[in-house]
Amino acid sequence: MTPEFITFAGVDNWTCVRAMAHLSSLYPIEWGVLFSPKRQGVDPRYPGGDGLSRIMWSNLRLSAHICGDYSDAIMEGRDIERPPVDFWYFKRCQINHAAPVPARINYFRSGWGIKRGIAQCRGDEFPSDTSVDWLFDRSGGTGETPTAWPMHPGGNRLVGYAGGISPENIRGVMSVLEQMPGRYWIDMESGVRTDDRFDIEKCRAVREAIYGAAR
Repeated sequence: MTPEFITFAGVDNWTCVRAMAHLSSLYPIEWGVLFSPKRQGVDPRYPGGDGLSRIMWSNLRLSAHICGDYSDAIMEGRDIERPPVDFWYFKRCQINHAAPVPARINYFRSGWGIKRGIAQCRGDEFPSDTSVDWLFDRSGGTGETPTAWPMHPGGNRLVGYAGGISPENIRGVMSVLEQMPGRYWIDMESGVRTDDRFDIEKCRAVREAIYGAAR
């Protein structure tokens, strides 16, 4: 079974929105935008200014990947101070935290009208909680590939897989994930960057390796 969609995370100030839109017209794609109060507009993976505005107004399928002090505030039940955008632009929000609390993720996302929350897990099995979409990710954006992938929990649950996936190893990864007995997506960040800039051609290569070249 192929993934329902792929999340390409880390779109940045240099990413061509027109190229994003073209790929989205051919394949099921979610574009992940990273947020952190200390890194926004400074770290290449955290867009700011006009680049962020272009992405937000693209009308593409977007997910907010919330990190750093923002994610700490959510997990502690505090409001995000001076959020950089209105998060209602996003269909999903991923709270990147080592100890996620689904109830607090859902409190945050419901306040913004976001449809689903995403929590990261690092164990050998997916948690039983179904109020959020769980993403298996031991790498935390570092590009480290796990030695094994947890089995899909079955049923109609949607779960995600991330960690060191790239155009170079995608077929090997898919040889395992295609055997999973349920709905899933894959998430990529470091593997689709070149010189720490988001690389749309690497996204295209991954898509074609999974779904075949567009006609």
